[in-house]
Amino acid sequence: MRRWFIVTISTIFTVAATALVSIQIWQIERSASISDSLFNTSVTDAMDEVIRNLAADKHSENSPSLEALDYDALVTSVNEALLVNGVDLLPTVAVSDIGMTYFYFCSKPGQEKKMADSPFKYNIILDDRGNPADYYITLYFSDKALYLMKNSNVLVLMSIMLIVIIAMAYLTITRSMYNQRKVDEMKTNFINNMTHELKTPISTIRLETCYLTENMDTPECDTKHHIEVIHDENERMLRLVEAVLRNSRMARKKFTLKYTEIDINQLIADEVQRAQVRLSDANGSSSEDYTAEKVTVYGDQDHLSNMISNLIDNAIKYSPKNPTVKVATAVEGKYVRISIADNGIGISKEDRRHIFENFYRVSTGDRHDVKGFGIGLNYVMQVVKAHKGKIGIESELGKGSTFIIRLPRA
Repeated sequence: MRRWFIVTISTIFTVAATALVSIQIWQIERSASISDSLFNTSVTDAMDEVIRNLAADKHSENSPSLEALDYDALVTSVNEALLVNGVDLLPTVAVSDIGMTYFYFCSKPGQEKKMADSPFKYNIILDDRGNPADYYITLYFSDKALYLMKNSNVLVLMSIMLIVIIAMAYLTITRSMYNQRKVDEMKTNFINNMTHELKTPISTIRLETCYLTENMDTPECDTKHHIEVIHDENERMLRLVEAVLRNSRMARKKFTLKYTEIDINQLIADEVQRAQVRLSDANGSSSEDYTAEKVTVYGDQDHLSNMISNLIDNAIKYSPKNPTVKVATAVEGKYVRISIADNGIGISKEDRRHIFENFYRVSTGDRHDVKGFGIGLNYVMQVVKAHKGKIGIESELGKGSTFIIRLPRA
């Protein structure tokens, strides 16, 4: 996936997601504003009705003065008026028991200024003719915002859910595109390194065959030596092809095991012995510590051998000079513990998080400095999992690495 395509798609999706979220936020604010206006209108209408009734009673000869007006009766009339005008406050004579708490005040002119700072107030002159009045009624709603939210909770919840879904979709798609790009880069590196690895033995075989062809009649021609070189390079290519095929079979879930009882110490010792030539060429050494005299596991001999061989190969390849490979086994309850340590370059914390991923290669600065493809450790992990085991790594940069495997005992 090309970089420009990823950037273009990401930009388009970011703009679209931002626009959708902005629209949803605007809808929520608009809905809140409309609800607030409707609420204010309803309360104002209700209070107008109360004032009209009080004003009518005030002009009645038998009407008590406002000071003598029964407080509970006044609160009840306010609640009933609010209910009629669509403000459902569960009317009752007790102000503190209604659905939304509000405070009710009667005050003389001038006193209402003491409460002028409250945003939730409705001041209504008691005189219906607009003349200066003796009293004002002020209504305060302390839970107005909560009340409005409850009445528009469906729209708000739907908008919030949509915003969350958009955000999750954006994160998922962005992460998926990033992972896809990462996989593409790893596959490209894999192909480049595989091509580099195959070119070397192919070129060597070509040179050796040309030499043999040109010098077949020459007495001093060391035919045996050149044939051995051709054989070794051919084996090297075969191992590369087998590694790729194993990785392909695992990717297609065609990973089968032929179970037998295996002496794990003997199997490891055989692989260490096979690695002696490579260690000698690298001026390295090995040590073995089999604390368990004999431990058997139930598994596939070929895959377990390849697993140990891969780890030893890595220990040699990732040690710049004079590699030292330490192999040890120990019994831990129902498991046998296998550790393979080296004195190599070590692995950073960030690389350790991805070390078992397919095609992942530890950065060394030179892309061809280490001849790996990023499939060996993934194969090792798959073999361990197939045998119901566990694998871990302990490593620090510049201090080497230790791979620890635990396999169930037979």
